[in-house]
Amino acid sequence: MGQLTDIPIQLSYRTGRDDLVRDFLIPCMQASDLYRRAAGYFTSSGLALAARGVASLASRGGRIRLVASPHLQPEDVEALQSASDRPAEAVRAIVSKSLADIEDALVKNRLNALAWLAAAGLLEIKLALRLDSQGRYARGIFHEKIGIFSDSEGNHVAFSGSSNETAGGLVENFESIKAFCSWRDAEGRVEEEIGNFEALWNDATPGLQVLEFSKAGRDLLERYRDPNNPPPGLPKHNVNEPRDTSQFQPPRSFNLRPYQEDAIKAWSKAGGKGILAMATGSGKTLTALTLASKVAEKNHPITILIVCPFKNLCRQWIREMAAFGLNPVACFEGRDRWRAELEEGYQRLSIGLSSVHAIVATNATYASDSFQSIIGPRVSSNAVHHLLIADEVHNLGAERIKEALLDGITLRLGLSATPERHHDPEGTSFVLDYFGGIVYEYSLSEAIRDGRLCQYRYHPVPVELTDEEACSYEEITTKLGKFFAARDSDSEVQQGAMHLLIKRARLLGGATNKITALDNVLSSLPEKPRKAIFYCGDGLTMDSITDKETRQIHAVSRLLGEKHGLRVRNFTFRESTQEREEILRDLASGFLDGIVAIRCLDEGIDLPELQMGFLLASSTNPRQFIQRRGRLLRNSPGKTRAVIYDFFVSPPDLGGSHDDSTFNMERRFFQRELSRIVEFCQMAENGPESINRLHALRLKYNLLAT
Repeated sequence: MGQLTDIPIQLSYRTGRDDLVRDFLIPCMQASDLYRRAAGYFTSSGLALAARGVASLASRGGRIRLVASPHLQPEDVEALQSASDRPAEAVRAIVSKSLADIEDALVKNRLNALAWLAAAGLLEIKLALRLDSQGRYARGIFHEKIGIFSDSEGNHVAFSGSSNETAGGLVENFESIKAFCSWRDAEGRVEEEIGNFEALWNDATPGLQVLEFSKAGRDLLERYRDPNNPPPGLPKHNVNEPRDTSQFQPPRSFNLRPYQEDAIKAWSKAGGKGILAMATGSGKTLTALTLASKVAEKNHPITILIVCPFKNLCRQWIREMAAFGLNPVACFEGRDRWRAELEEGYQRLSIGLSSVHAIVATNATYASDSFQSIIGPRVSSNAVHHLLIADEVHNLGAERIKEALLDGITLRLGLSATPERHHDPEGTSFVLDYFGGIVYEYSLSEAIRDGRLCQYRYHPVPVELTDEEACSYEEITTKLGKFFAARDSDSEVQQGAMHLLIKRARLLGGATNKITALDNVLSSLPEKPRKAIFYCGDGLTMDSITDKETRQIHAVSRLLGEKHGLRVRNFTFRESTQEREEILRDLASGFLDGIVAIRCLDEGIDLPELQMGFLLASSTNPRQFIQRRGRLLRNSPGKTRAVIYDFFVSPPDLGGSHDDSTFNMERRFFQRELSRIVEFCQMAENGPESINRLHALRLKYNLLAT
């Protein structure tokens, strides 16, 4: 359809006589470049009813500006009053509750269109909150209803009436609206409605506070966006279609920070190879994509190949790449589909239809025969430049993938906060050699100093073993002592007594009293945790509620939910990819209070909203605790600091029956644990106070210098 003037606009539309969606909303959207809507009660399911029109509006480069009012319960008003300095955060949590109730498959499918529109930046949302005569938040809602369609010729159609943007308002109820066209409006009603809306949009309406909600709304709707099912009509960069990526460049709003510029210069100076050892949360992804865009300017045609260890991390890259004008081939699900897209991308390069071919693959896909059979010959031919970007690059030192790293790729960039592989000097050496060594470092302390990561408070919580656990611990220690007496190095001990070391680690990780200690900490907090992560071990423990032995993660989840009333979900390898995505979105939106995980969130996943961390089990692997701490320190609006509780076992007194060699062995084991704790203390706001709490333990093992 052409312009609004081509539509036979009626004076009014009434249920029974007319179909408001089919006869009015969709035709007007199909002819418009801008849809401005103010509605009292708003649910995304209602707007999704007009998804066909939305897609058409988007295909014209159109936008939607929406002002709506959330439905507030008394407790919501109370929450807003207590968070008056940061109302947007409280409103986000309130709105997320209504979205969480949507389960109908048809509604979710319609919400997919709305979510794609939001992801494309074509949906702008503001929320109107009622204020009383004293300027305080009130439960009443903004109930005015304004709608204006505008086309590219400056024509406008305004409407008002009883219809809200809800499924009931558009379909189920008996509703009516009156429509006004700018080309036949002698009374000036259209201009008046436009003026009323613009006053709303600019927060200039007495009795209301209008808050920006576009980003929060996009995040909340993201859970309904199916990456493989874009609605017809959206701009090509939002669908899985080949496109010319010659406009590969950073978004206009993004500016490199000095340390990011230094990192790019260091990599370039090293000849297009190297590893950036940058703290978690310091912007490695944006640094890498900016670097890649600079490389693509001088080397074309080029394939940008991103390799990540996990699917969730791949999806994060794809979202970031969209802002740089890239629509990569996602090589981690549906092999038949991505094989065809991968081949087609190379064909487009070869005939000059595009200059950049972007690919995102998991480590497993990259090492597969299917993937290697396509990319290998292209690398060998030298007809196309290739830039390999390996996120969490230390993972590529594993035996199963080392052979898949192609020598023909000469441009190589590795990213990791911790490039060294724990207890694997050979794998570490391979990674450093292949990628050209560490060319730039930006530490966690530098990131905190520069404000790139937030400050944190750290609370080490010592826990004692039960009598039964202490007996098992002593038995394991006695057996390990025999290995220490006969071996000269830790590596030999580990080779000969690996099963004992694993048994010891599980005993400490699953110590029963950790659940009791966690219960005590939660009970002592002035308010319940929000945006929290609980890291558990993979062993067994005693459930404090059922008094039965169970996995620690289940005991912790039960304690959090049943005793402390927290909304939490487990995040393990057992959850499907879709479930994981939903869990992360629900945590970000505030619908969940926390996540209970084992190891699945150790690397790469971006959760800047996290505010509290409870470490019930940690290895002595530096990479693990550095990644976990960095995950908690990412900056987020309204977040001033993070709080970390670290539960560790205070080694039991083994008595006088053990000799000096056993004591020295215990000392070496505990020294590794203590080194981690001391490092946490050193950068914490309350570091000196936390270290002082450990004085007796450090003195007992002669580790005051640690």
